[in-house]
Amino acid sequence: MAMCSSASMAYDPLADTSQLIRAVVFGPNVSRRLGHVLGINLLPPGEAFCTYRCVYCPLSPFIKLVSSPTQVRGWLSAEEITRALAHALELVRAFREVDALVLIGNGEPTLYPDLGELIPRIGEARDTLAPRAKLAIFTNSSLLADEEIARALSDVDYVVAKLDAVDKRLWEMINRPHPALPSLRAMIEGLKRLGDYLSDGEFVISISALELQNGISNLNDAHLKEMASVLMEIRPDELHIEVPPVSPLSVFRPPSREALIRAATKLSIVVKKAFLLLGTSSPIPSGLLRRAGLCKELGEARVEASIPEPIRAFLSEGPGAETRLRLLEALSGKKMSCNRLARELGMSWWAVKKHIERLVELGLVRPIPFGKRTLYAITPLGLSALLALKGGTGERGVSLRLL
Repeated sequence: MAMCSSASMAYDPLADTSQLIRAVVFGPNVSRRLGHVLGINLLPPGEAFCTYRCVYCPLSPFIKLVSSPTQVRGWLSAEEITRALAHALELVRAFREVDALVLIGNGEPTLYPDLGELIPRIGEARDTLAPRAKLAIFTNSSLLADEEIARALSDVDYVVAKLDAVDKRLWEMINRPHPALPSLRAMIEGLKRLGDYLSDGEFVISISALELQNGISNLNDAHLKEMASVLMEIRPDELHIEVPPVSPLSVFRPPSREALIRAATKLSIVVKKAFLLLGTSSPIPSGLLRRAGLCKELGEARVEASIPEPIRAFLSEGPGAETRLRLLEALSGKKMSCNRLARELGMSWWAVKKHIERLVELGLVRPIPFGKRTLYAITPLGLSALLALKGGTGERGVSLRLL
């Protein structure tokens, strides 16, 4: 591990993520999502290392493409990073309250080799010097196939994880990953696991929406349908569709206004809290687009969905069917324990447990061990059944908006 050699290397109040950062801590910067934030650069100051060389990344010309921490020299120790953060917080708090501490900087922060040791240390410094601040991380998701990394992020309050493409060809064209990285499918499985671990933190999936010079876009209808299917597996708390800044040298262009509205509308069917992030404006909820009448001009795409007959009957007929449907609705928003479900639905714990066990047997809900507790999450099959039954008559072949 290297050592910080000067106070200026430890903290730079003038730096931001549009440039190569030569300090450990920088800002405060203004975040569209989080307010006034201090950035924490976990990569060696003054150098850029990443597992991707995304077509839209402003640091792309400076990035050294790597696939593991062993390919990076000059890592700072967890103690050195924490000391730099404490120094910065002592200086900043006399002038401004910090809303969040964000792990971001010259590349991919989950490359840091001792993430499991560092995050609790940063949390302790935060609790002492900025107790109201959230601890956040922005990751490109490429290393989440490593379970230790996913577990380390479970202590973070706010995770923004990139998922620009769920098609291998698009992934390689947009994100340009290191060839030795785990597969795209392994990364998606890692995102699912991270969602399971983040029982208290907020989990955001971020899509950088763009059109390449060859006309290929990650917002085309076929890819949106694939993306919706994957999002049903991951079950994030929020979805952010953002447009990266364009320069005269960019090899991509922003999608049309219509394409952005269509994407936000369709994907909000599977992730209720879907937002557009354009320029410096605050995240714009998809619900606001509907209320403003911007979705009407696009019409509604529809797709045929069918529910297996035993599941349809289980959720729509006989004693307890209405209760089981209410349980699925509650779990479509977030993972919960039986105790939490009982409180929210005004039911006894025993009644909830009985119905949950049957939902698990049919594959509509899955249990997630979490310490001494068990949380429950809706499965893709459960969400499909819920959308079909709530979106129409519950008969086979009922029409739904395109996922």
